Amino acid sequence: MQDMDYYFSHFPVLETERLILRAKTATDAEDMKTYMADENLYKYWGRNMTRQEREPSLFFGRTLNNGKKDHISWGIELKKNHRLAGEVNLFNIENDRQAMIGYRISAAYQNMGFVTEALRRVIRFCFEETGVQRLEAEVMTVNVASNRVMEKCGFTCEGTKRQAKFVNIYTDFNIYGLLRSDIMGERAAST
Repeated sequence: MQDMDYYFSHFPVLETERLILRAKTATDAEDMKTYMADENLYKYWGRNMTRQEREPSLFFGRTLNNGKKDHISWGIELKKNHRLAGEVNLFNIENDRQAMIGYRISAAYQNMGFVTEALRRVIRFCFEETGVQRLEAEVMTVNVASNRVMEKCGFTCEGTKRQAKFVNIYTDFNIYGLLRSDIMGERAAST
């Protein structure tokens, strides 16, 4: 088991049956544009698209994780065609103990189980290879697909904030939590 600091300098490449979760590179910019520059995606993000998201090539040329030690962003590469379909983000990492998790995927690859598969692998990484004890996510109540993904991955809806601030807007959103003990049992979680 490693501290998260280790993974900020040694990017963790993860694999599933259909996916490779890896660092994004400048050669991925065109694939990233298919999901980052899709206006429809932002209706569930509580904010507008940034200049970098409109033109993903602007993300590159910076240090790993932009020099910050509070997040890891995996690109979701499909093994069948080596295209980058989306991403999973682990952010607001606090004291190697808890973190927020989020994701986005190109419309062309939605409803195919890729996000659930990627998220399950990142959850396994967090609870088996790091000291993270709790993962959290916030999902707008109207985002039915993402609420369903949270439930499929074992998250518990811990409550709904009504007309609360969600990034830059006020809306209803669910707060999800998943504990190491939920996945690994009480005994394994305490070691």
